[in-house]
Amino acid sequence: MWLKNLCLMPNLPKWAADAAEKIFTKFYHPMVVTKTEYLDTDWKRVCFSGDLHRVGYTPGQVIEFRVTDTQFRHYTPSSFDAEKGQCEVLFYLHEKGPGSIWAAQLQPGDAISLMGPGGDKTFRTAATHHFFFGDETSLGLYANFKQLALTTDKEYLCLLELDVDHWHWPRLIELEADIVPKNETNPGSHAAKAIQELDYRLWKTWRLATFYLTGCACSVRQVRKALRSKGVAAHQISSYPYWSTSKTGL
Repeated sequence: MWLKNLCLMPNLPKWAADAAEKIFTKFYHPMVVTKTEYLDTDWKRVCFSGDLHRVGYTPGQVIEFRVTDTQFRHYTPSSFDAEKGQCEVLFYLHEKGPGSIWAAQLQPGDAISLMGPGGDKTFRTAATHHFFFGDETSLGLYANFKQLALTTDKEYLCLLELDVDHWHWPRLIELEADIVPKNETNPGSHAAKAIQELDYRLWKTWRLATFYLTGCACSVRQVRKALRSKGVAAHQISSYPYWSTSKTGL
């Protein structure tokens, strides 16, 4: 339980972070950066390789990196193959925080430690229809989920709120998505309106889908509220806020 709580903390004293690496070595997996690629100015794909054959992974789970002596950050892989020992992450280098600075500096040959995977944000394989909502921070997760949907003959819809300069990003990873602009003063409002105005014929099919809501906490709340007002049951909605302007390392 102590380790679980530890891994949820974005900041730790250096002595505690050092001690965790020594005591809980089985949760730390040595990896090497094998490839880096800038898909756009502030969007970077990084591939890692290492021995993951003993790692249990469920699509949607998060991994964690120690990005400074005292700070940790969670990321959702865009792909994870334990058998091949390969992992890929799409890093949104947003506002150059500690995680962004760390990811921007990664180069092929760098040795790092990967923690996890863990968490309960998973793809519900029993569902036939999957609805994704999020922002730039959600693209790695939905790249993963898209592939799962396609390989299991499931259907997906994706609604993203993105900065205007990033509207082409989904195409770069072959993710089909409807896009709405961000509203800085009322996050999630454009997405909530889009859901309220969905064509009734489309909604007749998708009202019983599984809904995954990620990204900005305020936007997640708005979209969840819109879905509930349209009769979507709470158990159909998986909400996982990734970040908030009022919290560090959410």
